[in-house]
Amino acid sequence: MSDSLLGRLKRLLFETEVLRLMGLTMLVKPVGLVTQMLLASYFGAGSQYDAFALAFFLVTFFEASIGRVYNGVVVPATIRLRRELDSRALMGYQNGIFLLFLLPAVVFLTVLVTRPAWILDLIAPNLPADSREYVLGMVPRMAVGGVALLMVTMGKAILQLNRRFRVAGAMPVTYSAVMLLVLVLTHRQLGIWALPVGFVAANLVQLLIIGAAAFRSRCAALARPHFPPGTLSKIWSVGWLFLAAQILITINLSIDKFFASGLAEGGISAIAYSMTIINMGVQLFSLSLVVVMFTRMSEYLAAGESRDCSTYIYANLNRLTKIVVPVSLSLCLASKEIVRVLFQRGAFDAADAALTSGVLSLYLLGLPALIVNSLVSRIYHSLQRMRDKVWLNAQYLLTNVVGNILLIGSLQVRGLAISSTLAINIHLALGFLVLYRYRTGLAIGRFGTVVGRSYVLAVLTYLVYVFSGFGGLLDSWGIATSVPGALLVAAVRFFFVVGVYASLYFAWIRFSRGSERR
Repeated sequence: MSDSLLGRLKRLLFETEVLRLMGLTMLVKPVGLVTQMLLASYFGAGSQYDAFALAFFLVTFFEASIGRVYNGVVVPATIRLRRELDSRALMGYQNGIFLLFLLPAVVFLTVLVTRPAWILDLIAPNLPADSREYVLGMVPRMAVGGVALLMVTMGKAILQLNRRFRVAGAMPVTYSAVMLLVLVLTHRQLGIWALPVGFVAANLVQLLIIGAAAFRSRCAALARPHFPPGTLSKIWSVGWLFLAAQILITINLSIDKFFASGLAEGGISAIAYSMTIINMGVQLFSLSLVVVMFTRMSEYLAAGESRDCSTYIYANLNRLTKIVVPVSLSLCLASKEIVRVLFQRGAFDAADAALTSGVLSLYLLGLPALIVNSLVSRIYHSLQRMRDKVWLNAQYLLTNVVGNILLIGSLQVRGLAISSTLAINIHLALGFLVLYRYRTGLAIGRFGTVVGRSYVLAVLTYLVYVFSGFGGLLDSWGIATSVPGALLVAAVRFFFVVGVYASLYFAWIRFSRGSERR
C-alpha cells in the first residue's frame, strides 16, 4: 500500500496499526463464516448445537472474565512499572501475575469437570434432556482448551502492551483455521463431537504460537515470579472490582442463552448463529481499534495529558460511528437475505432461517452501542473508575434480566433480542452520564454528542427507507429465494441505506459549520 493511499485512509479511517490489525481480523471472517455455514448445514439449529453453545460458554466463562481483568488492570499497571523496575524484575512481576490470574480459572474448571451436572442444573435447569446429555459429555473434554484459551488471552495482552500487535491480531485467524480443518476432516466420524476436539486443538496451537512469539521478542522470559512491595495490594484494590464488573458483563452477554434454554429446541442455536454476525463487528473493532486505543489512552493518562487523550478519543469515536451505525442499520434491514445466503442449506431449513433472521435483525440494532461501549469501558479502566463500572454492569444485567422476563412470554426468543438491544443502549447512555459527572479532564460531553448525532441520522435514514417505499419495492422483486437473488437484494439495501446516511451526515456537517460561522 503506497504512503499517499495509507495517509488518506488514516485521515478518513484509523491510524496505520489499527488498519493493519483490522486487515488481520478481516482475514479470519471468511474462515469463520465458512465454519458457521458448515455447522448450519451439518447440524442445523437444534439440540446438538444448542449443547455446544452452552458448553462453550461454561468452559470459557473465566477466560472471558479473568482475561478482561488482566487486560484492564495488569496492562496499565505494567506500563507504570516500566519506569520503576529493571527488565529482569519486570519479567518476574509479569510471570507472577500471570500465574496468579491463571489459578482461579484452573480451580473453576476443575470444579466444572468434577461436578458438571451441579453447575448445569444451577444455570440451565430447564434444558431439554437431549441437550443436557451432550453438554455433560462436552464440558470435561473442553476444559483443557478453556485453560489454554485464558493463557492465550493473557499472552496476547503481554504482546500488545509491548506493541507487538500483529501476532496477537493473527490469533483469531489461527483459531478459526484450526476449527475449520478439524470440522471438515472429522465431522463424518465424530459428528457434533468434532467441535469440542477442534476447540481444544485450536487453543493449544494458539498457545504454542503466542508463547514462541513472546519469548522470541523478549516480551517474556524465564524469571522467578516476584511481586514488588505494594503491587499486589494495588492490583487487588482495583482487580476485585474489575473482576466483579467482568463477571457481571460475561453473565449478561450469555443470559439470553439461559433464558432460551427453557424454550423450544433451536432457540440457543438461533442466538449463537446471530452472534456470529454480531461478533464480526465487535471483534473487528475490539481486536484492533480498542486494543490500540487502550494502550495509547493509558499512556496519555499516565503522563497527565488529558487534552491530547480527549482529542485522540474524539477523532476515533467520530470515525467509528460513521462506519458502524449505517452498516448495522443496513445489515438489520437485510437480515433475511443474510441468513438465506449464509446458513439456509442442508439441515438448516426455512423455519430455522426465519427464526434466526428475526433474532439477528433485533440484535443488530444494538451492535453500535455494543461496540462503542467496549471503548467507553476502556475509558473507565484507564481512569481506574472500577467501582462505578461494577454498578453500571449490575444495572446492565438487571435491565436485561427484567426485559427478558417481560418479553419472553409473548415474543419468545425475539423478546430476548429486543431486551438485549434496549439494555445495551441504556447502559451506554448511563456510562456517558456517569463519566460526565466527574471531572476527568476528558471531553465526555463531546463523545456523547458524536454518538447521539449518529443515532439521530440512523433514525432519519430509516424513515427515508420506509416512507420512500424502497424496501417494499425490493420485496416485490421476489428474487431473494435464490442465493444470487438474495445477494443482489442485500447489496441494494446496503448501498441505499449507506448512501442515504452519508448524504444526511454531510448535510448535517455543512449545516453545523454554517451555523458556527453565523
